[in-house]
Amino acid sequence: MTPIPILLYHSVAPTWAPGYARWCIDPSLFADHLDVVLGLGYTCLTISQLVDATASGTLPATPLAVTFDDGRQDFADHAVAPMAERGIPSTMYVVSGHVGGTSGWLAMAGEHDQPMMTWSQIDAACSAGVEIGAHSVNHPELDVVEQRVAAGEVTRCRAQLEDGIGRPVRTFAYPHGYYSSRVQRLVRDAGFDSAAAVHDRWSSATDDRFALSRLIINGDTTPAQLEALLQRPSSPRTHGDAGWRPRRCGFSPTGRSTSAGLCASSS
Repeated sequence: MTPIPILLYHSVAPTWAPGYARWCIDPSLFADHLDVVLGLGYTCLTISQLVDATASGTLPATPLAVTFDDGRQDFADHAVAPMAERGIPSTMYVVSGHVGGTSGWLAMAGEHDQPMMTWSQIDAACSAGVEIGAHSVNHPELDVVEQRVAAGEVTRCRAQLEDGIGRPVRTFAYPHGYYSSRVQRLVRDAGFDSAAAVHDRWSSATDDRFALSRLIINGDTTPAQLEALLQRPSSPRTHGDAGWRPRRCGFSPTGRSTSAGLCASSS
């Protein structure tokens, strides 16, 4: 079984709201992370490249994928260039209904007014080695909305993105990390051939390709911590299947990735 780290980032920016600190990394620290990945000899792939290599039995000895969720403009400003300079491909999961707008679903984290990438910035990212994936139209929790709403969020997102970039969109990421068997079926039926969950643990060649595990990389993860994490595939994180579940007391990660309505009380 080939262990595969799939890194999950959200934002690369020099400033952020206090409630969003976990999800935003300073550009200089992000560059250090990329150097750690290269220094450890990893072969970086997009998610679709990873899925294809797994299916064909051609995985490199040490595969790794860098992924981002949401499609914020700071990705274009601070992440695309350093990855391109190092020859590191990545996958960005875009909230299609907010392209050219703002991150309105992040009100609880104090980041509701942050600009999202425009279509021209997304196109430039594609040219720089970024795979564009789908992350729904409006970023709802797909496992708890009505099926017709969830289906529309999945199918319309793919259609909007493919129309906007003129390229196939093959992979989906569940908003907030939450999904259910019903949501997985909707993603398959919409024509995607993979989907990224969260779980906050290493992936492997045996992962369900519609529930790929990813490792959350925090905004304060040091290069030494990342290096240690990437050298210990036999020691996954211990706090379970992480997703996000907003609640009145704050904007919090949780220990679930199913339709159960549980939420954490901190962070």
